[in-house]
Amino acid sequence: MRMGRIEESLESRTRAALERFERFLHRKDLRLTEARAAIVEAALARDGHYPIEDLIADLKGRGIRGSKATVYRTLPLLAEAGILQPAIIAADSKSYETTFGRHHHDHLLCSGCGKVIEFEFEAFEILQREVASKHGYRLEAHYHELVGTCPDCLAKEPAGGRTEPGPPGGEEPPPEGGAPTPGEPSPAVG
Repeated sequence: MRMGRIEESLESRTRAALERFERFLHRKDLRLTEARAAIVEAALARDGHYPIEDLIADLKGRGIRGSKATVYRTLPLLAEAGILQPAIIAADSKSYETTFGRHHHDHLLCSGCGKVIEFEFEAFEILQREVASKHGYRLEAHYHELVGTCPDCLAKEPAGGRTEPGPPGGEEPPPEGGAPTPGEPSPAVG
C-alpha cells in the first residue's frame, strides 16, 4: 500500500511539473514535445545532483531516442521554468538538481574532492530577504554554494599545509595592484 502512495505521489508531481512546463513553453511560443516531456520525467526521477551526461544516459536507458542537443537546449528552459536548477560547477561540466516539489536547501562543496553536503540554515534565508528588501527587490530565487575543504581532504594535507582560505579551485590571488583580498580595504579611487 505504501509503495502505491509513493508511485501515486511521483505521478502527481510529474503531471504537475509537465503542466507547469507546458504553460511556460506556451508563453514562449514553444511546444511541449515528446522529447521535452521525456526529459522532464527523467529529471524528476533523479535525486540529488547529476551531470547532464547522467540524464542523457537515463533517457537512453528508458529507450528514448533524442539528440544530446535537445537535452542541452531543454535544461535551461527547465531551469527558467523552476523545475530544476544548475547545481555545482565542477571542472568543465555543469550539474543540475531537480527542485520542483522538493524542499529548498543550500550546498557546501569541497574544492578538493568535490563532495557536496546539502544543508538548511534559516539565518541565510532571513538575511537574503532583508538584503533584497533593503534594496527594493522582490526575491524570486537564490543559490548558495559555500566552497571549502572537507575534513577528509584536510587530513590528507601535509603538516603546515594551507592555513588561510584561498579562492575556489586553488587559484592564486591577483598580482600586486589587483583586487584586494577579502577583509582588506579597497584602494581609494580619485
